[in-house]
Amino acid sequence: MSFDDPFEELEKAEREAQQQKRQGRSASGKVPQFDEALEKVTSIDVARAARKKTFQGKYWLRTLRLPPDYQELTRQIFQQEPRARSLAEIERWIYTMGLLAYFQEGKRPSYSEAISRDIDLPDIFN
Repeated sequence: MSFDDPFEELEKAEREAQQQKRQGRSASGKVPQFDEALEKVTSIDVARAARKKTFQGKYWLRTLRLPPDYQELTRQIFQQEPRARSLAEIERWIYTMGLLAYFQEGKRPSYSEAISRDIDLPDIFN
C-alpha cells in the first residue's frame, strides 16, 4: 500500500476476485472446471457444479411413492436380516434386485388397461 493511493490493495483484491469469477472458479477452487467440452464428466460432478441436491455423498437422492403395505414388508426384511446396518441399505438392496431382475432375468412390468368414463355432452349449438 502506498500513501499516494490508499485504496490500491483493495482495488487489486477486487480485480483478482473479478478474474476468478470470469474463470468460473470459486475463491476456494473447489468447484470443478468444465473447460473441455469433450472431457467426460460424471453426473455427480454436473450436479455438484449446478449446486443441485440430487446427490448426497455417493448416493443419488430419489423420492418414491409406494403403497403403505410396502413399508411393513420392507421393515420385515430389515428385521430378518441381522447383518443389515440400516433400513436404507435394505431399500437399496431391494431396488438393486429389481434392476437385476429387469436387466439379467428379462422380467418386465405388466400393464393393465385403464378404463376412463367420460360423460358425452349433447351438442347444443347445432
